[in-house]
Amino acid sequence: MLKQGKWSEPLGWVVEKPGKRPHLAGMKSNQPVLGVAPATDRASAQATLLRDAVMTAYSITGSLSAATVLCSSLVDEDVPKQHQTAAVLSRLHHIAMNRPKH
Repeated sequence: MLKQGKWSEPLGWVVEKPGKRPHLAGMKSNQPVLGVAPATDRASAQATLLRDAVMTAYSITGSLSAATVLCSSLVDEDVPKQHQTAAVLSRLHHIAMNRPKH
């Protein structure tokens, strides 16, 4: 199967023809783009974990207010602050996996 136009490659692969982006010619394939902050900074990772924890709790409880109460009740004060969100998410996953399936 060949695609027509500026993109072409057999078997459904889409490959850009060489020379279309000369400003990227000197860049290696794994080189980060300058001026762009990495997406895996701590605040972003914590926000993602928190969102996942609340959404997992919501899928268990069916209510957003009950989900936030459940998340709050699972917080362990003995766990370091930077690991609390991951610990809550882990406990929620454990609860979800042990629930009966419909």
